[in-house]
Amino acid sequence: MSRGGWISFVSRRWFASRRESGGSASSFLAASGIAIGVAALIVVLGVMNGFQLGFIDSILEIASFHVRVDNERTGGPDLGLVNRLAADPSVRSVLPFAETRCLVETADGRAQAITLRALPSDAGRRDPALLPALGIEGPLFPSQGGLVLGSELARSLNVTPGQTVDLVVISASLSEGVEARSMRMTVARTFRSGYYEYDAGLAFVSFGEAGAIFPADRAVDYIYGIKLKDRYADAAFVSKLGSEYGIGKESAESWRDYNRAFFGALRTEKSMMMLLIGLIFLVVGVNIYHAMRRSVAERLEDIAVLQAVGADSRSIRRAFMLDGLAIGAGGAIVGLIVGLLIAVNVNEVFAVAESIVNGVSGLLARMAGAPGAGDFRVFSPQYFYLMEVPVRVLFPETLFIVAAAVASAMVSAGAAASSVSRLEPAAVLRYE
Repeated sequence: MSRGGWISFVSRRWFASRRESGGSASSFLAASGIAIGVAALIVVLGVMNGFQLGFIDSILEIASFHVRVDNERTGGPDLGLVNRLAADPSVRSVLPFAETRCLVETADGRAQAITLRALPSDAGRRDPALLPALGIEGPLFPSQGGLVLGSELARSLNVTPGQTVDLVVISASLSEGVEARSMRMTVARTFRSGYYEYDAGLAFVSFGEAGAIFPADRAVDYIYGIKLKDRYADAAFVSKLGSEYGIGKESAESWRDYNRAFFGALRTEKSMMMLLIGLIFLVVGVNIYHAMRRSVAERLEDIAVLQAVGADSRSIRRAFMLDGLAIGAGGAIVGLIVGLLIAVNVNEVFAVAESIVNGVSGLLARMAGAPGAGDFRVFSPQYFYLMEVPVRVLFPETLFIVAAAVASAMVSAGAAASSVSRLEPAAVLRYE
């Protein structure tokens, strides 16, 4: 029998003997701890990825794009440059726009500060991904024109499509002083992107109807929102803008630089969450370490016999590590299955939990003589701006979690079996 073969044989025999003697409780608890840790990490990171990637997609598709190019000029955007950029093989779409902060007022005196963005009337054709991100079917601007408001903005202003609002822009310059420009517009439609900041503070108008806000005879800071086929090639494309299009780096900004603070906060939040939940593996590793140390102590005579017939300490230590591998792999596989099942059906799990809590609270209320049933919601619309919990399970992260769980068990078993190298077979057998 080869060395690897007898090591596997010894490991299986030790594992089976511990199970038959009733000493496998510690191994079962260790495997259960690993399964719980793997399942918890998969579910938590899946939900966190769902929220974070949903926010990132909304930001990139609606606001920041992959690369932004600033171009201050009069007479409208440079459509020649726009078409040249759109023809680049690495570019998915290019959308020219201008935006400003303004005040929107209603007939009943409601007012709110918003971001007003002027777009081409064919914005949906130039950037096909924009309309799905806004939750709009059909063209962005109806044939009769008008203002497009976020759903939460329209709700706070208490306006519906067909009503009119006033847009007021106040600007200041050294040459002309303080100037106020206003225009009255009809609300054409509303959009809901799922990102509260945009739904509550963003409005769209076509270039053709924004003459009073963005006069053609004045310099306007136009922005060309560029979406790449590979958004992670943003740095290379910024360099390409300088070498092939004569656009300096001071006029171009990638999505990572434009959203550095926000994305950095998301990355820190995710790292801390992985660290905190990953402590489960540390606790389980300590449990496996002590269980293996006890197993080593129980098998001193067996280990001494193996060493007496020629087995070295490294081979015996590998046998214990195979035992730890079995515990880690078993727990990781169970945790992987349970975690994926919960993550994929997390909304159904929340619905069942809500039904149970509402049923129990309704029963207690009826027993107390109070009418009505419970209205508990895990993510109540009163506090959370979402229709359902988004989940995105990423394969690299899932693979890393499973590998970390198995590795923690193997390392703990190897550390516990390190005392094997200090055993003296003759002394152990003499005392036995």
